Amino acid sequence: MYGKEFVADSLPVSLFLGILSLFCLYWYSTQNFDYWKKRGIPQAGPAVPFVGTLYPLLWKPSHEVDLERYQKLGPVYGQYDGNTPVLAVSDSKLLREILVKEFPTFMNRRMAEFVHGDAMGNSFLFTLCGEEWKRMRNIITPTFSTGKIKKMINYIKQCNSTMIENLKKVSKNGKPLQVKQFSNAFSMDVIASAAFSVYLDSYNDPNNTFIQSAVKAFSPYFNYKLAFYQMWPKLAKWIGVQVIYTKPLYFFKKSALYIMKQRKKTGHTRSDFLQFLMGTVKDFADEKEEDVGNDTTSHDVQDKSRNQIYKSLTLDEAVSQCVQFFIAGFDTVSSTISNAAYLLALHPDIQNRAFETVRDVLQETEGEVTYEALQDMNYLDNVVSETLRLYPSFSRLERVTEAEFKLGNTGVVLPKGTALIIPVYAIHRDPKLYLDPDKFDPDRFLPEERTKRDLYAYMPFGSGPRGCIGRRFGLMQVKTCLIYILANFTIHRCPETKVPLEFRLGPGPLAVKPQTLRFEERTDKISLK
Repeated sequence: MYGKEFVADSLPVSLFLGILSLFCLYWYSTQNFDYWKKRGIPQAGPAVPFVGTLYPLLWKPSHEVDLERYQKLGPVYGQYDGNTPVLAVSDSKLLREILVKEFPTFMNRRMAEFVHGDAMGNSFLFTLCGEEWKRMRNIITPTFSTGKIKKMINYIKQCNSTMIENLKKVSKNGKPLQVKQFSNAFSMDVIASAAFSVYLDSYNDPNNTFIQSAVKAFSPYFNYKLAFYQMWPKLAKWIGVQVIYTKPLYFFKKSALYIMKQRKKTGHTRSDFLQFLMGTVKDFADEKEEDVGNDTTSHDVQDKSRNQIYKSLTLDEAVSQCVQFFIAGFDTVSSTISNAAYLLALHPDIQNRAFETVRDVLQETEGEVTYEALQDMNYLDNVVSETLRLYPSFSRLERVTEAEFKLGNTGVVLPKGTALIIPVYAIHRDPKLYLDPDKFDPDRFLPEERTKRDLYAYMPFGSGPRGCIGRRFGLMQVKTCLIYILANFTIHRCPETKVPLEFRLGPGPLAVKPQTLRFEERTDKISLK
């Protein structure tokens, strides 16, 4: 009897606590939904509990959502990632303040802890903040100098030759093919060669240990996990969301360490990123470091040690920069190549002009593809630039305020910790900046046309001190690949070609679904060397 009475009495209490918990969760998830309205800034909506204004991502790619809001709400508007207020900014004067003039205030991004408690997994340049980012950027910037990049063009050309041979085999008899399969393999081969001194033929050997380790390192839900971390960082950390898997990373560390030790032992060198980074790693072959910190009386030794730390990388940090090529460089290069091929297939007149540019320049070099020859192919550069305008690899940039910031003449003061996005894709499609913005027109990037536009009308690589450090290396890969393709093939649309392009749903980079095209070997091939 007593038990039944206790249960009966406890039911109202349990029900009350359940309702109270739901109410608290509802209040917590919606309490900020008038944040921008109270400050006189137009906001996207309606906002929904727990997800804010992110719910359109269930049926639209993020860049399309950004474009619709940009067109409807203007150059400055608010939205909500979960219950976090986020400000979207595309006004050129404000962008100059955010990206350049007030850079110290906007140095950092919202970032996730990629691998819990792991130095190598959390040392990627693009994830670092503040002084750690400054230190890393200063150390590795020289590895991306023009002189060092020029030395690596032969490795890229070798990977191009492999890709062309594979394309020839598959495209026989006019068989359509998915371009992304080949551009993916090319991009993987370049990363393996330039960052890890490994020769691959990814297209024919997809089960190679190196390739499988790269694939396993990144979850298929990488972008969703990253977005979850940005919206609910404390919850993500508490439940142990792992953006990158640890075990494959140590395969790369072991590989890099082996190559470094062999090079130091034999004196063999190679002009690749691993070699350049070796010069920044203090005692990379000897993991036992001198413990100078115990001698508290030796201030000179301590200062020297701190200076060495500031100017050198640990082995984990160096390997992180190599692994970073997969995150920042693999799909960006691959997608730009496949998108350019798609656009050239749809515009044969532009494709022919690009081919003539390649042919004319290479006649002067007797068919040798050099870094200097790339700089002379102005029309090809315009083709790549216009491809990146239409389909930037990253549809938005992101920053977080490190101090209070007065938002232009709006009278709004953004508190420290406010997240901002810059909708690059939407800016690139603005008819006020680009006449007929959906049209593929490489002549937009003629010198006289470039000077007519604001600097912040085109930002496929970001802008300011936190712009893409690998920009020139990435462009060199894309251009050399297109040279090899144009020199050997004409590209055609076919019945399987989807027009317009289709995109995958969800957060993260611009994700184009694979394009099917037909490659036909040229009778007027250009002989390359």
